Amino acid sequence: MVTIPPDTIVPIDGDSPRDSTSEKMRIAVLTEIISPYRIPFLNELSSDPSIDLEVLFFSKTEGRRNWKIPWKSISFKYKVLPGWLVARRYQGGPIFFNPGVWRNLQKGRFQAVIFFGYHHPTIWLSLLWCRIAHIRTLVWSESTLLDIRSSNKVVENLKRWIVARCDGFVAAGSSQVKYLRHLGVSYEQIWVAPDSVDSEHFTSQSLHHRSLRPEIMRALGIKPPIVLYVGRLLDAKGIPELLDAFKEVIRYQKATLLLVGDGPDRMRYEKICAESNLASVHFVGFQDQEELPRYYGIADVLVFPTRSDPWGLVLNEGMCSGLPILCSTAAGAALDLVFSGQNGFLHEPGDVQQLAKHLKTLLRDPNLRSRMGQCSQEIIAGFTPRRMADGFLDAILDKPQDSLS
Repeated sequence: MVTIPPDTIVPIDGDSPRDSTSEKMRIAVLTEIISPYRIPFLNELSSDPSIDLEVLFFSKTEGRRNWKIPWKSISFKYKVLPGWLVARRYQGGPIFFNPGVWRNLQKGRFQAVIFFGYHHPTIWLSLLWCRIAHIRTLVWSESTLLDIRSSNKVVENLKRWIVARCDGFVAAGSSQVKYLRHLGVSYEQIWVAPDSVDSEHFTSQSLHHRSLRPEIMRALGIKPPIVLYVGRLLDAKGIPELLDAFKEVIRYQKATLLLVGDGPDRMRYEKICAESNLASVHFVGFQDQEELPRYYGIADVLVFPTRSDPWGLVLNEGMCSGLPILCSTAAGAALDLVFSGQNGFLHEPGDVQQLAKHLKTLLRDPNLRSRMGQCSQEIIAGFTPRRMADGFLDAILDKPQDSLS
């Protein structure tokens, strides 16, 4: 068991309770780590004049992540709670226990608490406090019916027990709404807050790097057309079938596969490429969020062949960068972001031949890539941190939502 030392980053008014006469609603968000991807959304949410937001993190980071945290860009109030990393789930997900959360919730006098996820003991303890104190509870859900973790009956029963005791749910998209309905949640309890990234950053910075494409490709020692994968390197992300599909593609045409990311299976994939003489597959390792537009800017196609993924924020990033998308139907975002024949193509997870066919179609037709990339930008224009914050605000304020049925 790994101990996480206490670490209060930003003082919250001396931990004193807010004046009960304040017009702003006191809101707490409970989430596991400080993710750069969540900062723009949390900044937008905290800027709303109707609420007073405080974010309680269970840890600064965890073992799978090497993210560089942009501390100066954080404009919301937050704390990192003392606690323990007590276990890791399948695929390396952490489980935290922060017993001090009860004290923070008690002193904060919150009127609503938003839980990011279901599985931390910290959340179970917090839910108990909210039930005792009659505080409105909301759960942010990214899970889908295709998520391999959803097949665990013990976990499913625990989720059903939790959702039966919550007041509302905020879903990342259409697949997440279906999953919540599967757990027995009524439409009236669900709000949608489309998952987002820092859209302006990826759009502007990828465009800048696209103007430097020849120089960047020379520095990397690669040639177009470029197929880009961004994410962790492990079998659950569909890397074995991606390599098999790419092997089929380069029998007929030249191309480069650029793998951006790291993971437990990287050395095995590098060995496979060496043994198969796949010299046009390049591993560049983990890259911080600020570096990613460099790779999106030089790419021709983004591929995301995951076997299971709650959402897949790399799809948002690639679409902001104007790329056509090749994606498996197992990605939680696929239903909302990828429309076959319009901004890319979908394939069934594990279907090597279908993926290879789609790669060949896009790689041999630059005009099609351009049209689909433009369509990607048009689709993703509505998936912004501001829109995500608005969805959460509607849930917090219990506003009537558009029909989800």
